[in-house]
Amino acid sequence: MKLCDLHTHVLPGVDDGAKTMEYALQMLENAVASDVELLAVTPHCNGAFPLGNFLDSQLLDRFAQLKEAASGLPIALVLGAEVAVTAQLPQLLAQGKLPTIHGGRYLLTEFGYQTQEAEFVPMLQNILDLGYIPLIAHPERYHAVCRNPHLVGQWLDMGCHVQLTGGSILGTYGRTVRQTAGWLLKNGMVACIASDAHNLNQRSNYLQDVCDHLTVQYSKQYARSLMYHNPAKICHNETL
Repeated sequence: MKLCDLHTHVLPGVDDGAKTMEYALQMLENAVASDVELLAVTPHCNGAFPLGNFLDSQLLDRFAQLKEAASGLPIALVLGAEVAVTAQLPQLLAQGKLPTIHGGRYLLTEFGYQTQEAEFVPMLQNILDLGYIPLIAHPERYHAVCRNPHLVGQWLDMGCHVQLTGGSILGTYGRTVRQTAGWLLKNGMVACIASDAHNLNQRSNYLQDVCDHLTVQYSKQYARSLMYHNPAKICHNETL
């Protein structure tokens, strides 16, 4: 089954993902081996890393270099970012400094794991008010959601979407995260599943095992929807 991965840290030398171009290409080869044909390059943005990875000539040049190096691989690359939710985010977004997924309306957003319940809605509403759609990264790993997964329903009612990490479903992040991910899947609250790949080992971008798990536990149609059709729509700025 062909797959689409919307959350990866393969852009070399910019965050805690791939460190070199050679390693980045190994990660892309691993993606191809798991039938990923469309991949979003989403470095951490607006966070604690030395490079802010804002939408500027430096980031665009680095992305162009990766695309050129990977031109022989059967995989399409688009640019985005995993944007840390801070007080500065609305202003940066309004100024066009934050990379959205493939330049569309969807913004891959990351909250701190200790974010309190009351803090989510105001920041998400700020993004929505600017005309963008938050795609909330790995909510199953946020402590507030583990305590109360019904929070996600409120975000969906606002017009947001959520992205689960494949490793969460398989138990990479522990029992509580796996159970929370399973609850969100069973209740139809998930827009897409991505790798959040940082390396070739514990946080790999090999997704076929996740696809196989979903097919067995739910259905092939559900797996295809979450791992290809919906992420492809997001990449092409289409409504889910």
